[in-house]
Amino acid sequence: MRFPKIALASAVVMLAAACGGGSEDGGSGGAPDSLTVWVMGTAQDELVNYFDDAESRFQDLYPDTSVNVEFIPWGDAQESITNAIAGGDAPDVLEVGNDQVSSWASQGALLDIGEYVDEWAPSKDMDQEALEYGTYNGVQYGVPWFSGVRTLYYRSDWLEELGHDAPETWDELLEVSQAIEEEYGVPGFAAPTDFTNGIASFIWGNGGEIAVQDGEEWTGRLTDPATVEAVEFYADLTAEHEISPQSYVGENELVPLADMANSQVGMYIDGGWALGSMEEQAEDPEVLENIASAPIPGADGIAPVFAGGSALTVFGLTEHPEQAFDLLGVLGDQEGGKAYADVAGFFPAYPELLEADEYQNDPERAAAATSMQNTRFFPSTPRWNAADLDNKILPGAVLDIVRGGDPEEVLEAANEQLTDILNEPVE
Repeated sequence: MRFPKIALASAVVMLAAACGGGSEDGGSGGAPDSLTVWVMGTAQDELVNYFDDAESRFQDLYPDTSVNVEFIPWGDAQESITNAIAGGDAPDVLEVGNDQVSSWASQGALLDIGEYVDEWAPSKDMDQEALEYGTYNGVQYGVPWFSGVRTLYYRSDWLEELGHDAPETWDELLEVSQAIEEEYGVPGFAAPTDFTNGIASFIWGNGGEIAVQDGEEWTGRLTDPATVEAVEFYADLTAEHEISPQSYVGENELVPLADMANSQVGMYIDGGWALGSMEEQAEDPEVLENIASAPIPGADGIAPVFAGGSALTVFGLTEHPEQAFDLLGVLGDQEGGKAYADVAGFFPAYPELLEADEYQNDPERAAAATSMQNTRFFPSTPRWNAADLDNKILPGAVLDIVRGGDPEEVLEAANEQLTDILNEPVE
């Protein structure tokens, strides 16, 4: 999942005098005069400085090769990459959403970088599940650059007054939610139904799965008992327990975000990027001082979370694959990956780095840093977007159950649809 924290307008940053996007050979050892990187988002001072430093590091390897950086708004990415495939202006190194690697790989936009990655030492220290998410049909096309995760936001002052810690289990979630409503007269927890990322954590937090791959075939697991129990529990937060209001039925996490900022709900799930929106929407800014975060509760302990973010790839039509991967390596190794994650407001793809005090002892980042060490990913296939974004299979099932549908019947139909869509031929 992409998080367009820096996406509003496009710009081109020429970090050195040379132009041409890597089309001419020169420099040292047949290296090109320049290479081009496409980054999703907009040019900001901190990001420009990052790429300036990255170019200096890259020129330790290739002294005569400049690095040109083009910022592409997320909304323009589809058209820009499609045009590049057709022979238009193209990059050498390309950032894509980590959930888009398989889609662009299937369209021929990305280069097989498996041999390079195998010999690239930093890959051994990366989150291996995140690295695996950069594959398609067993071929490595991307490496994780940075990630962000969702956490449980809660009113720390309310929980302190009630004598509760942030909930870590489903039972505690129910208990704390009910106590909030009884004491403060607002819903204790928000469970919007159009929220695949949140629902998935409940499934994974109960030992369930959404779908698994065996060879080239995908099999939906929405009818597995652990998955059924988790989906039913999430739906019952609204339908049975009534700790989440009907006003969130059919909605995504943006609605409870505004309520959280204005003391109209006690807890809800969202990512660190939500804090900026809360600042914009809070009628009383002092409320934000009492909003804290914790890992998402699972059935018997904190739940795994989806790590959305970006991957670094080499464009399939680059004329300089070796040098392009070396540039990718500078951007994505521990030094480059951490530096970019820090300026962009996310987390690096190296679990060891997340144990540092700067993450674990920062009250605004500690919960997310902890969750980043327990991540999961959606099916690595171009058909996942069709299942989730186009057909809303999982949110639709939760919606039907909230409205009174039998959980087993609803999920049996949803599972059949999910399996069919995931196994449709990729065009």
